[in-house]
This record gives sequence, C-alpha cells and structure tokens, in this order.
Amino acid sequence: MQSLYIKQFKNIKELSIDELGNVNLIVGKNNVGKSTILEAIAIYLSNGSENTLKSLLKNRGETIYTMPYSNEDDADYESIVKGHYISLFGGREENYASDYSIIIGDNLDEKDRVIIKQVYIGERQEEKDSGLHGTVREVIPADLVNQRQSDFSTIREGLMVQSIERRSLITYSRRVTSFMFKYKCNFQYVHTSDFNNDDNAALFDKIALSPEEDYIIQALNIIDPAINKINFINNENRRSERIPVVSTKESDKRYRLSSMGDGINRILTIILALLNCKDGVLLLDEFETGLHYSVQEKLWDIIFMLSEKLSIQVFVTTHSDDCINSFVKSNQKATTKGQIIRLEKRQDNICAKVFDDSDDLRFVTDNSIEIR
Repeated sequence: MQSLYIKQFKNIKELSIDELGNVNLIVGKNNVGKSTILEAIAIYLSNGSENTLKSLLKNRGETIYTMPYSNEDDADYESIVKGHYISLFGGREENYASDYSIIIGDNLDEKDRVIIKQVYIGERQEEKDSGLHGTVREVIPADLVNQRQSDFSTIREGLMVQSIERRSLITYSRRVTSFMFKYKCNFQYVHTSDFNNDDNAALFDKIALSPEEDYIIQALNIIDPAINKINFINNENRRSERIPVVSTKESDKRYRLSSMGDGINRILTIILALLNCKDGVLLLDEFETGLHYSVQEKLWDIIFMLSEKLSIQVFVTTHSDDCINSFVKSNQKATTKGQIIRLEKRQDNICAKVFDDSDDLRFVTDNSIEIR
C-alpha cells in the first residue's frame, strides 16, 4: 500500500495519509482510531469480504452467529445483525442515502477503494437455462422500495460492498458466510488478545521444516535463549486442539509453551503471523501487550529484518513510550526505514502527522517529546 484514505468508518470522519512506509508505527491517545486504521486496512485488503467484516465485529464482542432458520427468531436475529453492521458506520446510524458510505482505499487512486453502503435488497426466484431456480438479488433505491414491492418476493435490508474487483450483497438475514473472495494480497491480523491464537498450529505447519522455522527459534530466544526446538502436538485433554511445546539445550524434555508466560506466547503468535504473510501485510495491534520493555528492541529488530527479507509491509499500533523508543532504535539500524504515524483529534475529526525522517525521530525520543 502506497497511501491510505478512510471515510465514514467508525470514529474516522475522513482521513488521508499520502505516503505509507514499509514499517508503520501508529501512535496516539486512546480513542483516536489506532485500531480502527488496522481494521480499515484489513477490510481494504480483503476487498470487503463478509468473513473479514464478521471477524472484526467478533473481535469487538459483536459476534454474528450462524443460526438455523426459524420463523420465531428471524426478526430478533436480523435486528441484532443489523445493529452490529451499522456500528461500523460513522455516527452508527441507519441511513440509506447514496452518499452515506464507508470508503477505504488508496488516497491517490479513487478507483482502488472499497465502498460499503446500507441498501435495500430485492430477492426473487428465477429459472436458469439449466431448468433450476436460483435467487436473484437487486439493489433498490430507498425512494422506490414501496413502488417495487410487487417485483420481488422479498425485500430485505443489508449492505452493498463494492471494490475494484467485485460487488457483493449481504442481507442481515444471511445465515451462512461467503468465503469466495479474492484478497488483494496475503495478510495476517494479530489482535491485542492473541496470545494463544487458535490458528498458530496451522500457521506453523505452513513453514515447518523450511528455513523460516529458524526465525521462530530466534524470536523465542529473545525471552528464553535456551530454547532450541518447537513443535505443535495434540492436547491430551482436547484431541482436536494442538498446542506448542518446546525443548531446551539443557534438556530433551518437552515443555508446554503456555507454561512459560504470556510474553513468549505473544512473541510466537507475532512471529508466526509475520512469517506467513510473505509479499503481504502484517497488522499488529498494541505491540507492547505482554512484552517487557527490555525485549521490545530485539523483537523490532526481527520485524524490520523480516519485513525487508520477505517483502512484508507492517502496520503496528502502540501507546507505549518504550515501544516508540525501541522502534526508533531499531529503525536507525535497519536498511529499510520505517515511519511513525501520529493520530490526533482536531475538532470532530481525526488527523495524521507522519514522522519519517531519522533526525526527527531521534530528536523526538532524545527530548522525550510527547507523540502519543
């Protein structure tokens, strides 16, 4: 991504960032939109996939459950789902106006954007050439809903998601998620609460016995230099679950990584995500979570190194001075330079200030200037 434009998404009324770096650290006070930017990038990179929208809502405690059809619970279900989706829009209001849209994409190319609108969707059954019947869906302008009732068997409320690649319609009554989306590139999203990510075993399998596996040990050695091997095995209590175990140079005995503290498990989740988005994007929320300040510079060193080696663009949020200071130190050593994006509220909007000059970054940290 070369630049970023966000409009009407959650608490961001309109935001433009003209140039993005290879490694981007997003800082600012609470509720200025740091995590919102990561969510917006995820929506853009997935071309607004329904699965990504539901995943972001689930992470905020607004889960859209897959439920069986039932005439008794349809109205309640649709009302809950509708509320969850509308919470993504600035103002959190139900609004079917054509200009009330979430827009996320390239700041310099208006065609390369994801647009999400609240719409009315008409549904009817039509016979295809094969003789089978299929559901046809059509967007109906809000002022024509009453006039076109007879054209459809059902008119539902929902979303229209449009990108440069495709357009999709999501009704609030939909019970099954469509996964048939082509993403712009491979990306991984590490949330604040991801210490023992359920996907870690699958991510490990993709790089097991490859040269990249050495980087996992290198990252774990930041906290425990004695670790020399890692694998995932079936949990004896839940056979469907696989858990990480390690051995050390001093002993061949296996240790559950979960018994070694939050920090090392957080590092494992970060490094597995990073190694699995070659030529793609890593999104990491609150870098410092679970990490002592003394290990942060070493982790940044690995992130900068792998970002360049594997062509990965990185976006990280923080509100920690230790994280900012360790980022600047690693940035000074790195071949590919990063930048800090500071978000701040101005009146009723969020604005961004970019620090991408090494001298400016060094001056900021040397003089304890507040950029959070």
